[in-house]
Amino acid sequence: MDNKIPISRDTIHQSESLFNHSVRANINSNSNSNSTDSSLDNPTENIQTAHQSNTKSHDSPDTSTNTDTDTDTDTDTDRANVILGTKCYIDGSARDRALDSMESLIENDIGELTVSWGIDIRDDAFIHVTLTGADATAASNLLAETWGEIHASTERTDGEIYIGTLDSWDESGWTLDVGGEYVMIPASELGLGQGSPTQVRDRFGIVQHTPLRFIAGETPRLADSTRDQLYEWTRETGAGRVNVNSATRGEVRATINRAGHADDIVTVDRLGLLEQSVICTEDTDPPGLIASIGSYIRAELKCVLT
Repeated sequence: MDNKIPISRDTIHQSESLFNHSVRANINSNSNSNSTDSSLDNPTENIQTAHQSNTKSHDSPDTSTNTDTDTDTDTDTDRANVILGTKCYIDGSARDRALDSMESLIENDIGELTVSWGIDIRDDAFIHVTLTGADATAASNLLAETWGEIHASTERTDGEIYIGTLDSWDESGWTLDVGGEYVMIPASELGLGQGSPTQVRDRFGIVQHTPLRFIAGETPRLADSTRDQLYEWTRETGAGRVNVNSATRGEVRATINRAGHADDIVTVDRLGLLEQSVICTEDTDPPGLIASIGSYIRAELKCVLT
């Protein structure tokens, strides 16, 4: 989610110039949106983004927005860019709600820092954040740590850990989307037990677009941290999990409440902006939960049994 042309920084700027609608808001205002709508406009297969409502921005009172990655010697203002390891691949009003959610999440991450930021959705659906201000570099590092950062192939070093999102799978392995480039994790390098790549995906309940970490190299492999996380899902206390894509955490919670299952879950873990993992109580049947909420949400749902 193998040999596509890398997206250069120039291409990023060219795609950003197409986005001619932005929302300006003060970083200290209390007008953050916390939408919990439970319906989506497009199914998970729709991964191409439309050029609509692509940009959100916040201004710090002490800085001005700029997308260059350098330091302004006149104002001593840092600038930084980060491509987050999560995607926004839905359209319409659901896209607007997802951007509002992303805006709130980023403010929670870096709102205390002296920095302005803008959020753009690239043509490959990955989220690009530009930062300006005295704490731009620190904010960029914090976002990269929280969400993971997409690196082009020219920036990757063999043996190091990087992030991509699950794009496709077949008998050969799993294909990760790494910012418009594709990395194939061969079946032999998944390290998740017996079965074909498709069977392994089903057993661990991995929905399309889930962020996954991998070790770069001539033969990439799934990172130990990702393997450990997936195995932990099958060993933890409780009945299991239901994993969902194409919906924000708030939307998944609202959907479960609407279906009358609020007491049947422990919590909802966020895997990415639009990928969530619902932890079920011991008395909840994950396949039964999928059957119950499936009619309320247009998404891929898969269960993990413990």
